[in-house]
Amino acid sequence: MDYSRTRFLIPRQVLVESRRYLIEPGREGLEAVVLWLGRKTKPTEVEILTTLMPRQYAIRSSLGVAVTVCEDALTELISALPKGVFIPARVHTHPGAAYHSSTDDENMLISHTGAISIVVPDFACRSIELAHCSVNELGDDYLWRELSNQDVQKRFIVNG
Repeated sequence: MDYSRTRFLIPRQVLVESRRYLIEPGREGLEAVVLWLGRKTKPTEVEILTTLMPRQYAIRSSLGVAVTVCEDALTELISALPKGVFIPARVHTHPGAAYHSSTDDENMLISHTGAISIVVPDFACRSIELAHCSVNELGDDYLWRELSNQDVQKRFIVNG
């Protein structure tokens, strides 16, 4: 399957819910992460169904900030997914600019080819607009690559 052609259909409400989960930790100067649950509707189309905030812990130190999902919470979540539903994307915040850091590269919370990692700038202090985020895709080589704004606009369709 050519994941670089996969389109994502995202209800605007998913962006609103994602921000609702991410904003509170951000107000405390902490990163946070949410997962988008979805299902394939066509071979190259994924419908995002909902947002979920797994149990996690945030770290703030002299080196910076980070967030980690508790391993047992992820295991519970994956085992409870209904048939045909999977985790196509993780969405997390950064304190400033949106970019995929080396820590983000190493954090393989989701690790399937075509997985999406979205970094929201400024602790999600404004509504989430994908054009202002860093949207990254995991390749067959298990390396993340940032998608261009043109690719994001073409492949991520926000409805509502």
